[in-house]
Parts: sequence; structure tokens; C-alpha cells
Amino acid sequence: MLSILKSAFKSNSQEMGVVSHNIANTNSTGFKKSATNFEHFYSRHSSNSPDKFSGLGVNLTAPRLNMSQGSLQKTDGALDLAVTGQGFFTITHPNQEDLPFFTRDGSFNIDANGNVLTNDGLMVMGFLADENGVVNEAVIENLVIPTTKANEDGTNSILSNISVDNSGKIKATYGLDNEEIIGAFALSTFTNENMLTQIGNNRYRFNQNVGAPAFGVGMQNNFGKIEAGYLERSNVDITSEMITMLKTQQAFSGVSRLLQTEVDITNRLIDG
Repeated sequence: MLSILKSAFKSNSQEMGVVSHNIANTNSTGFKKSATNFEHFYSRHSSNSPDKFSGLGVNLTAPRLNMSQGSLQKTDGALDLAVTGQGFFTITHPNQEDLPFFTRDGSFNIDANGNVLTNDGLMVMGFLADENGVVNEAVIENLVIPTTKANEDGTNSILSNISVDNSGKIKATYGLDNEEIIGAFALSTFTNENMLTQIGNNRYRFNQNVGAPAFGVGMQNNFGKIEAGYLERSNVDITSEMITMLKTQQAFSGVSRLLQTEVDITNRLIDG
């Protein structure tokens, strides 16, 4: 009996941790909530009859990500991007392109050298264009938007505007009206995105359960649409999470009372 109650304590504590994490990230950009399920486990028996099975307690399944779409928040930032539909932005530590992270948080900016970065300085990956404005989708690399452009007369024009279309293609304007295609943001998809590994800061890594990422641009194949000037909000429903928290607290309290009863009975048997 004590082992069964212990399993209930552990499972309810774990679920409380998952729910608390969801609630704490209600206002986090691009956050995806997690959900868990309880499962019973039984003793083994040579007979196939259910009457011969005895319960040993409960267990909590590994948290599973809910990748449903979050609402969009308008910011009007040129490099604030939201994905509607499937797809993650790809980011890396500088010079570590073989260890990418994946995120739905598209709040980006550029540094003095034109590197497209996350707010904490990670490199944003994409496809660069050649001198004719043709985007090479075969090679994924760090996105760089030059801050100046050399003119034919030997002068330099300064970057004056950046725009991103629904496919993620980046158009930079130098001076008053000198436009140039720089490249495109790379999106990634997975066979089983709900099993991505969470590593904090609304970022994920792929693992053997989700398979290798497939890269591409927005609005092609299975990739979603990129909305410039918007950020995707968390998909947490605070009301639903609070209800789950109350249910978990009640279950935890119920197990506590059962444990106290078990202890009292055991003490009486020992004293008697």
C-alpha cells in the first residue's frame, strides 16, 4: 500500500511541476505548453485473466508538447516574425552550425556587422541569395544583412529598410530606393514535433524520436506562412491550467489523507 501511495505522490508532484511551468510561461513568446497522462501499472502474472492482476500504483507519462498555434501579437518590428502553420526558426551558437536549436520565438535583430541574431546573441540560420537575387535553398548558413552597399560611383549607401515577405524572403533597401534580395529565413519541420527535447528559453533540440529536421522556406511544401511585424504568443490557456492545478492539488491532498490513515492503522497494529 505504501508503494502505491508513494507512486501517487510522485506522479501528482510531477504533474504539478508541468502545470506550474505552463502557467509561468503564459506570456512567453512562442512558448508551447506540455501535457501529461497518468497510467496504471500492474504486477505480472502467468494468467491472462484480468482478475489475476493486482495494481501497483500509477505512473506519469513523459510530458508531451502541444504544438497548437498561439495567437499573434502585432509589434510592427521589421524582424519580429511569427509562423502560422508548421515550422520552426533555426538558430545556433556562433560557429556551431552542426548543433542547431529550434524555436517559434521570432524576435530577431541585427548587429553592427549585419548578423541576424536572437535577443541573447545566437545566430539565426537561413538561405543566402546570389548577386542576381536567387536564393540558394541547398545551403543553410548564418543570415547576414550587410549594413552598407557599394555603389558603382564608389560611394556607399546605408541600409535604410528591411522587409520580410510571407515566404521569409528578406529584401533590404539601401539609400532611398536601391532594393536587394539578401536571402530567406529557413524553417524546419519534423516527423513528430511533439517529442522535441525542451532545453529552455522556448528552444528545442531534435532527438531520435522526432527524426532529422527538414529545411525549407515558408509557404512551400508543408511549411507555414511567415508574418512579419508579429510575434506568436504562448498557446497556454490559463483557465484550463488553473483547473488542472486545482484537480492535482485535490488529488495530492487525498493521497496525503490516505497515507495518514495507513500510518495510523500501522501504529495501532504495532501498539496492539
